[in-house]
This record gives sequence, C-alpha cells and structure tokens, in this order.
Amino acid sequence: MKKLFCLLLALSMLLGIAACGDTTNSGAISEKDMERPSKTNLDSLDHSMTTDGEILPAYDESKWYINELKDVPLPDPHVYEEDGVYYIYGTTDRTGAKSFDCYYTTDFVTYELERNIYTVPTNTEWEKQVLFAPEMYCFDGEYYLYYSNEHKAGRRYLTVVKGSTPLGPFEQINEKDANGKQVNGLKAPVFNDGKGMSVLDQTIFIDDDGEMYTYYAVSGSTQHIVGCKMLDPITIDYSTYKQIVIPGELNQNTTNTKFLSWECFNGYNIAEGPFMLKSPNGFYYMTYSVNSYENRYYSICYAVSDSPLGTFEKPYTPEDKQAGKLWTNLLVGFCNGKIGPSFEQWEGYMSGVGHHSFFKVGDQLMIAYHAHRNRKDHTQGRALAIDYLYFDEDGVPIVHGPSYSVQPLPEDVSGYTNIALNATVKVVNVENAAAINDNYIEQDYFSGEPSTEVTLKAGKSYIELVFDKEYEIGGIMVFNSAWYDKALFEIDFINFFNDNVLFNVGFPLCYINEEKEFIYPCSAFTAEFDDIKAKRVLLAFNTADDVRINEIKVLGK
Repeated sequence: MKKLFCLLLALSMLLGIAACGDTTNSGAISEKDMERPSKTNLDSLDHSMTTDGEILPAYDESKWYINELKDVPLPDPHVYEEDGVYYIYGTTDRTGAKSFDCYYTTDFVTYELERNIYTVPTNTEWEKQVLFAPEMYCFDGEYYLYYSNEHKAGRRYLTVVKGSTPLGPFEQINEKDANGKQVNGLKAPVFNDGKGMSVLDQTIFIDDDGEMYTYYAVSGSTQHIVGCKMLDPITIDYSTYKQIVIPGELNQNTTNTKFLSWECFNGYNIAEGPFMLKSPNGFYYMTYSVNSYENRYYSICYAVSDSPLGTFEKPYTPEDKQAGKLWTNLLVGFCNGKIGPSFEQWEGYMSGVGHHSFFKVGDQLMIAYHAHRNRKDHTQGRALAIDYLYFDEDGVPIVHGPSYSVQPLPEDVSGYTNIALNATVKVVNVENAAAINDNYIEQDYFSGEPSTEVTLKAGKSYIELVFDKEYEIGGIMVFNSAWYDKALFEIDFINFFNDNVLFNVGFPLCYINEEKEFIYPCSAFTAEFDDIKAKRVLLAFNTADDVRINEIKVLGK
C-alpha cells in the first residue's frame, strides 16, 4: 500500500512541458486545455467505485462483459453463429459427458440452455456414452455435429451426426460417402483411420478455395495433432494423412528433443484441441492446447505454415534462444514456474486456459476457450471465456486475454466501436506515444522490459485524442501496465469538453493482488456514462514517478 500511496501523491510535482517526440504527436496541446476544469455536468460510473470492498459495481451490460466463468459450464467450447444467434457446444459435465448440451446467446451477457441436444441412440452397435468436444458446421443447409466417443471395445473414435437445425434433432449418418461406400453411424464410427490408435478433438477447416480439411488429436507415444483433406463432410481422404504438431518439438519432423519444454509438463506429452486459423497474409496457424486439461498450465499455442498440411513450424529465432525464451508460440495462457515466474502469482486469476475455437461477431474475430472455474485447479469444473483476437502487421495472431475484468462488447452487439484506433494523438511528457492506440495490450510477463507500453513521465503528463468527426461516446478504458511496479492508480481528470469531465478516475483494486504484486492482464480504468457528443478527449495524469499504461479505448458510435 505504501507504493500505492506514493503513486497517488503527486500534487506538488512541476508541469513537464516537453513533448516526447513521437511521430504521433501532431500539434501541441494548448495550455488552457491542460488546466484542470472546476466543474462537470457528466453523470458517470467509475468502475473503481466498489460496493463491498473489492467487488465491481453494477455495470451497463449493454456495453460490457466479463469472464466470470459462471454462465456457461461447458469445457471444449465451439461457437457456431447463425442469424445473430451464437450457439455454444461443448463437453457436458452436467451429465458426466453422456450427452451434449448447447447454450445460445445474442449478447454474450444472457444465455439460454438447451439440454441433451444429442444422446447416444439405444440401438447403436458401437457407441458408449462418453461424448467429447463437439463442433457444429453447416454444409448445404444441413447441420453436422462432429464429436468423439468410445467404442464398446475400448478405443476412442471420431464420428458425426446430422440435423436440420443447430439444436437438432440429430440422426446417425446412413448414406454413401464420396467413395461410394455405405456409411451407417449406428453400426460403426463414421471415421476410421485404420491406424489402431485412439483419436479425439476433430475440427474442420474450409480454405478460401473451397477445399475442406480436418485435424484431430492422435494418442500414440505422445498425443499429437494430425491433418487430412476431406472429400466431403463425411469422407476423409486418408491418403493425405500428415502429422502436423508434436508437443515440445519445433516442427513435426523432429522427435524427442522436447525443446519447447513448457509444452511438455505432463509425464505424457499432450497436444490436443486443434483449430485452424488463416491470417490476412495467407499463413495457416494451427492452434492447439498443451499439457493436461487438469493442469493449471493448460495453455493455447500455435505453429505456422504456408499450406494447410504443413510443414508447420513453431516460431523461434536465434535471438529467442540467446535470450532464453522458450514460450514464443504462446497464444493464450501462462508458462510454468520452472521456466518463468511462479504460477502462484496468478492464483485467483486464471487457470487451465485451453481447448478453444475462433468465431466472428460481425467483422470482429473472437476466441472462445475454457478455464478452471475456481481459478486455481480443475476441481470445480471448467467454463466458457471469450476474448478478442487480432492480427499484427505481420499477420501473427494476438489475443487480448485471458481477461478477468470488464471488457467492451463487440460492436455488432453493443453498437460501440473503439474510435481511439484512428484518432490523432497529442502528448506532453509522454514516451512511446505510438503505443497509445496501436491495438496491442502488453501482457508477456516473461519478455523482460516491454517496448509496447506508454510511459507517463513523473510530474504532469497529458494525452489528447482528436477524432475525425464528432461521435457519440458512452465509455472509456485506459489499460494499465502489465508490471505492478509501473502501474498507475489514478487519472487526474479526463475531459471530453463541453463541461463533460471525469475527475480522479481510480483503478479497480479488484484487478490487483497486492500481496503477490500482480496486476491482472488486460485490466483497465473504466468509466461509463450516457452518450455524450465529443470530437476529442484529453487525459491528464499527475504522478510522483514514471509509470506506464498499455492502451486507450474510447467507446464511440
């Protein structure tokens, strides 16, 4: 608390008037605008205002969501969208994986539950009731639910059933496949690679040219990812079978090096839950989960290729090797304390982040994944979380998460977009101003000092965002530093002009673990209010020491 007190004590500091020299600093901020206003007509809610110690106040659910891990207790989530309805399928712990439930939503705040959309038919000749990891796809107006199940003889297989709506009813396949072979899902699994190993976690990918591919996990000496072309939704071309990802290996052509050792914390090395993501620059990202789902280090990572079936390489450079970095392909999650900082620092934040799918809300890419509900281990089950996914200028995927703090709902749901991205930025006493609206939130705790955070120099500092026109604005977020010792705890004022001012905006202390000196990733100063009209916003800071922030988001429409 002493550090917090010192950061807030800045009233006696002199004004720092030298601009940082960033190319984003277009024109000067007027001295009049830097003066603290004396009044405001703005009726607002500062999310640092708590009702019970460290509990967030009630917030506007038409603007924000939060990953509370309560609403959708479905592991292995797959999201399918149709007509603005988002259907969420997953392994169903409620029935001990003996059936599939489906949750659906239009706003990611309220969810409806449809129970038992699929159960194993009583006249099956092979299926047990151990149903895992469903994924839903629609081809030619018919709905295909892919999943894995155990054979009565003991081995796990992949299969698919077909329905007329996203919620079923679903029937077993009983038709000829692309090779003219009669397929009857009551008599045998629809898919059988003939290699004698258990398989699970099937996903489907349709490339831009219409070619169809499937990827799944195979349990052999390790649990690894393989891929094949498909001739149609029920026919795999096993002649194209190719190994895609081996846990711990830089590519699928090396074995037993376990070079990326953070992928191999289990006695039995695991890569599972594959999902293919194609970047805007045409590269194929095979994303997958490593370590056991019961492990708190269960995380999502990736390998990249220029073709759907590889060769897939995990990013790693000589510079990474020299710096001792091994988690260069981490997408969502945390690396183990054996390599980086101890996981104990994250206790109470997130645990077991893995098995995911990507989906779009309008034009915005999102990631759905599950995490341990008690945020420490798997003992209370797993539940859905969602976060934003973007690509950097090189086409590398970046996730703003895992988040456990209020986040803005996608534009297609709320009507608001982040207008700060295209704003002209002016600064005083600020370094690295280009990072103010670069759409990147630093959260890599293992990389050392970041180059992607904004430094507010000691004393008074200012950031002004000037928009291309007047917008209706309903909220603002200022994302804090990823480093506790550089964190900011109060913003002096935020001026939208026309007597619309926020004074002494505080950082919600529920996003900080003071004992372990840990600040939750992707957490922000957040304020909301009824829409006001503004063409610019000025943020004023007053700190005793240099501090840092990540990103500024302004909700506008």
